[in-house]
Formats: sequence, C-alpha cells, structure tokens
Amino acid sequence: MSNVLVSSKTKSASQPLKRLVQRIRPVYLALFLLILIGIFTQPTFLTLRNVRNIILSSTPWAIATIGQTLALLTAGIDLSIGPVVSLTNVIAAFLMKNHPNQVWGIVLLCIVCGTLVGLINGFAIARLRLNPFIITLATGTIIQGVTLGIMYQPGGLVTEGFLQISRAGLGAIPYALFFLIILYGIGTFILKRTPFGLSIYAIGGNETSAHLSGIRTSLVIVVVYSISGFLAALAGLFLASRIGSGDPLVGDPISLDTITAAVLGGTSLFGGVGDLIGGLAGAFFIGILSTVLNLNNVSPFYQWISKGVILIAALALDLWRQAID
Repeated sequence: MSNVLVSSKTKSASQPLKRLVQRIRPVYLALFLLILIGIFTQPTFLTLRNVRNIILSSTPWAIATIGQTLALLTAGIDLSIGPVVSLTNVIAAFLMKNHPNQVWGIVLLCIVCGTLVGLINGFAIARLRLNPFIITLATGTIIQGVTLGIMYQPGGLVTEGFLQISRAGLGAIPYALFFLIILYGIGTFILKRTPFGLSIYAIGGNETSAHLSGIRTSLVIVVVYSISGFLAALAGLFLASRIGSGDPLVGDPISLDTITAAVLGGTSLFGGVGDLIGGLAGAFFIGILSTVLNLNNVSPFYQWISKGVILIAALALDLWRQAID
C-alpha cells in the first residue's frame, strides 16, 4: 500500500514538470539571451541599420524553414533545400545577366525547378517508399552537381529592378518583413485550421492510422515536399536579389540551419509535433547568431561549431520530451 502511495505521489509531482517541459519553447529564451549578448558586446547592435540587416539576412532562412518544418511534421526531412537554394540563385543570376528583359520568365523557371525537385522527392517518398533522408540527400547531391556545372564560381548579375526586392521597404522596415508575416500567417492558418494541415499532423503521428482513417497520405506527402521545393526556390531568388549575383555554394548551410531552426522552435524530428511560429523564431535566432558572431569577429569555423552544438542541444531536448511524454 505504501509503495502505491509513494508511486502515486511521485507521478502527481511529475505532472507539473511534464506540462512545463511540453510547453517549453527554448528558442524564445535563447533569442532573449542572444539579443542581450549582442547589446552588451556591440553598441551598434540595436541600430536601425543593423536590425534591417538582421531581417534581410534571416529572410531566406525563414522562408526555407517553413518547408523544412512541414517535412519534419510528416516524420520526414528535406536535405535538398540547400542545393535547391543554390540552384535557383545561380539560374537567376546566370540568365538575368544574359537576358535582362526576361526577369519574370526567369523567376517562373526557378520556381518550377524548385517545385519539380520537391515533387520528385515527394513521389519517391510517398509512392516508392524511399527513406526521406536518403532520397533528399541524393537529389540534393545531384542538384549541387548541376549547379556547379552551370556556374562553378560566383558570378552572374541580376537586374537593378530585381535588386529592389530585397532593398525596398517602408522607411527603415524592409518589405521582406511584411512578406514573412503574411507568409507565416497563411502557413499557420493552413496548418492549424484546414483538413490539409491537420492531415500533416496525423501523418506525422502515425501514417498507417492516418491512411486507415481515410487521409490520402501519399498525396499529402507529395504536396508537402512540393511546397518545400517551391519555398526553397523563393529563398534562392531572394538571396540572388540580396547579393546581386549567383553563388553555387550559397545554399550549403541552409539545410542544416533550417533543421536547427525548426527543431529549436519546437518541431519534433519524430513528426506530428510543432508549428511554424517556433520555426520563424528559430530562423531569426540563426540570423541573429550569425550577426553577433560576425560583429565580434568570430572565425567562420567556430560559427559552424556553434551551430552544430545548438542543433545537438535542440535534438537532446526533443529526445527528452519524447522520453517523458
């Protein structure tokens, strides 16, 4: 009897801790601490120019993180995001330099390329039952080879009008911020309030059960990866506008960074748990971290190390949540 009472008390005492851990959004605390570090180490951190730079530098990561979050919610992953960003960035710069009057056609071509890659990934995962990690790594490797074949070193040039996509704004506030607010607002509504969004959570929770309940799981997965490819293309186009040229390696860190942002924002690698707002905070954390490290002249090598450590910490928290759930 005494053992039962002790067990009952222990269980009841652990309930508040369990609820607290489930609600923890470490990304918000991390953001707060990172901003404090930036303020105390660099007096220029909160200047309008630097804040604008943080928004613009974080925008490609924030756009691509939406697609990565959706993939993770289905218990998948998309490692082709970075290569797609590089590909569309290079195509835009390469073609706009030679065909400056065909900007909209070039933009459409880039979007089609990114969406097509996502469609291939989704079909291979949903229909051929290939592992998401393996197939997106394979397609990403192929795309990277194609990108280097088009442009093996930085080059190309975008038009002056295309540059204004990243430079235009309302006073000191870039239009990119408003675009992100709208994009994340629409994404959150779809994810939380529509049958499609709820189907994504159901598939991530248990794909077999979701299929038996009448959800067209294959179609949902194909659409999710197509959206991821589409958004990666948008991120690549924005980067082309921001840097004014093409770089075949510009997307290299983005696959890892989007995973870090999504997981740090509360999305589980096991699927079915997470949202976009946490991912947005995670993307800005990555952007602010890079800014703080650059302002303090930290070596790029140590920046990679810091991002890896943060990802490990986020994964450890995710595993802990799963263990106590």
